[in-house]
Amino acid sequence: MKKLSLIIPVLSASAFPMASWAQADEPTEEEIGIEVIQITAQRKSESLQDAAIPINAASGARLEKLGITDAIGLNKIAPALSVSTGGGANTAYFIRGVGNFTNNGYTNPAVSFNIDGVYIGRPSSTISSFLDLDRVEVLKGPQGTLYGRNSTGGAINVISKAPVLNENSGRIKLGFGNFSERNLTAIGNFEVSDDSAIRLAATISKRDGYFSDGSSDADDVALRASYFLQATDDLDIRVSTDYSTQKGVGAGVQFMGHYSFAAFQSSLPVPSWNFNPAPAAISADFTGLHNPDVLAYISNNVASAPGFMPYSGFVYPNRDDSYWGLNAEINYDLGWSKLTVIPAHRVSTLDNQFNGPPFKAAINQDEAKQTSIEARLAGGEDSIEWILGALYFDESVSGVNAFNQFSTVTHNDWQSDVRSNSLFARLTYHVTDALRLVGGVRFTDDTYKINAVQTASAIVCLEHPEGRAPFCPQIPSMPVGLTLADTLAALNPALFPTGSPLRADGSITPGARPFGPINAFAPAQFGPGALFVITPGATNEKDNDSQMTYRAAVEYDVTDKNLVYTSFESGFRAGGFNLAEGREFYAPEFIDAYTLGSKNRFFGRRLELNFEAFFWKYEDQQLAALGLDVNGNNAFYTRNVGASSIKGLEVDFQYAVKSNFLVRGAAQFLDAVYDSYEFTQVDLSDAGIDPPNFLTPVNACQNTQGIFVGDNLVAYDPALDVEGAKRGFTVDCSGKNALNAPDLTLSLGLQHTIEFENFALISNLDGRYRAERELGFNYLPGGRVDSDVTLDAALTLISNKGDWTLNAFIRNMTNKSIPATYQLGSGNTVGSAYEPPRTYGLSVSYEF
Repeated sequence: MKKLSLIIPVLSASAFPMASWAQADEPTEEEIGIEVIQITAQRKSESLQDAAIPINAASGARLEKLGITDAIGLNKIAPALSVSTGGGANTAYFIRGVGNFTNNGYTNPAVSFNIDGVYIGRPSSTISSFLDLDRVEVLKGPQGTLYGRNSTGGAINVISKAPVLNENSGRIKLGFGNFSERNLTAIGNFEVSDDSAIRLAATISKRDGYFSDGSSDADDVALRASYFLQATDDLDIRVSTDYSTQKGVGAGVQFMGHYSFAAFQSSLPVPSWNFNPAPAAISADFTGLHNPDVLAYISNNVASAPGFMPYSGFVYPNRDDSYWGLNAEINYDLGWSKLTVIPAHRVSTLDNQFNGPPFKAAINQDEAKQTSIEARLAGGEDSIEWILGALYFDESVSGVNAFNQFSTVTHNDWQSDVRSNSLFARLTYHVTDALRLVGGVRFTDDTYKINAVQTASAIVCLEHPEGRAPFCPQIPSMPVGLTLADTLAALNPALFPTGSPLRADGSITPGARPFGPINAFAPAQFGPGALFVITPGATNEKDNDSQMTYRAAVEYDVTDKNLVYTSFESGFRAGGFNLAEGREFYAPEFIDAYTLGSKNRFFGRRLELNFEAFFWKYEDQQLAALGLDVNGNNAFYTRNVGASSIKGLEVDFQYAVKSNFLVRGAAQFLDAVYDSYEFTQVDLSDAGIDPPNFLTPVNACQNTQGIFVGDNLVAYDPALDVEGAKRGFTVDCSGKNALNAPDLTLSLGLQHTIEFENFALISNLDGRYRAERELGFNYLPGGRVDSDVTLDAALTLISNKGDWTLNAFIRNMTNKSIPATYQLGSGNTVGSAYEPPRTYGLSVSYEF
């Protein structure tokens, strides 16, 4: 390590002959034109360049220049990070392939989201989080000691601006853009007394949808109020509350095509399944699912098991979500240590109806309440620094939801509860003025439980043709309803020859009964056209996970401008429950991360050049996706798929060519591969009738036929393959690239300032390249998206007094259409969410 720490500065200095710029009395970074960011990622204030951890950060001012107003835009400041939105309020975070696609009331995020030091269990809303920001920090890799629950991939810290004492000031910002975008932000800082102040911030943001069907719009409101009191020289208190709403249509879906069954055609990219891409007339980017031509095409071409009726009646999405929070930070200097206490309470209420992946309709009506308190003692003297802390986190989420896929529907009524208690400590020992040893440990005890009632209902077409798939056009698809009673009430009772399963008192009779016209296929067949099958279920479970996680690090200052460090840190994400028959449990996941890094300043601080080499070992990885329960019913559930090795190198730099010309950039070289990726899949073919390997799953992995004995899938045995047996497949995707993990990510930004007599003109141009990457859980060919390059530009006029600012911007200048997800849905249809298209606009702000 010592040899490497000497080589890096020498190589870097020799590569840039301008090292003679270094002076005895060097200017500061601010004088040179490099922004210095103070961070608190290690629970202490330090500059970003002095922090011996893998981290990216950006100030609120830079985020505003880049046009980043929510978590989606953080991709631009951290090459390791991938953020995308799905249906409803879902936001997916991945860091170097570690993450998950959705966060509902019974899944846990792998990348923790923290607002002003408070861990957010359900990070659905970001609009209030990104109001009046001081900075955002993106920590890469497990945060197993200083942070709360489930930080296997990393952490995103959003820090708002605190009230400023003895200051009365304000700011109003008005913005307009394409897609009829308009937004208004107002911020005020007011002196209450000599030792207290209040800060108020509010924003209203509206925008038409990016998709031509009106989806992916914005209708957001956010408010925040903060009060700061310097009670004594030793005691300060900050109290904040925020409220926000997100309404409108919600996320859109681009219909990409569908898979049709092609038995035993093994030469296809997906064996036994032929992909039918959406015709050119309806496949233009940002067309949207609810375009009339798209709906007509799906209705005329898509029908699948078990109902085999036309896929019509997609319900238009809508969103009506609200979020409220109260938190505080109390700092008390005890003399021998500093005590920090952060109590918080948050409530989120979600009411979403959405289509992605292409459901007829998915409905979420959830309420999440969380209460937490973290307390830390920090101190030290001479050669030792230490932190001791504890976290209590209690969350309760209740919900009623429905997932309608035309011929099947799942209804859930549930409540999940999580209680997490942890103790943590970190010690830094200064061996010399330049050499430090760091050790940390955290003990976490998670108790989680769920109480749920669910029903899986299916319409089963009974036609038995020869030479083609069944088809039941005379049978209606499932009506959309929040509860099964709502769904049944919307059906004509005459469709049930033996009587509706919905009784007069509102109760429901489970089981199978005839559905639709009798003799529907006469004279070819005799009997009812279909069956309506209701399978009830209940989940009432409680479990506990306890785990010790660790950090060990060595930090060495080669000079006061050159730092090298190496570290090991472990992390874990707790297990949990699924509302899926036979898939009720999933186990914890674990990750170990090894890092070798260096942070450097050269040429009189004009150049900042940082390196990070990393190796992560990821085991029992949790992934959440649509699948089938053991009864063959559609369900969304989390499974442990295996292990992966993640390794690579990240480099970032800032170079002040002149005091008015800054170049910055980053590169990440990533090799993230699943060493093992395996799970079981129910087979819907008829045992003892259909040949084996007949109805293979729709994926590009290795599928091996087996037979279920109870809930266990055993090797295929013809003696077990009798009528009434339950078949299955082992799906093996080992050797595939990790999801959302491009091999190469590059970014380059230029900032130039021209000073005039009364104002300055600041121009920014930022570009980003991402290599090919996998987006889809099933590794379908279309889920590997091509590489892309995006460009953002901005021109900012700012008065010399700093009282007014005019900003013109354009993002995704080349209007590149970039899929953010690729998901297989009902009827084996494929849908994608998209990153924003080209957007441009103008904003003006005035400070007083």
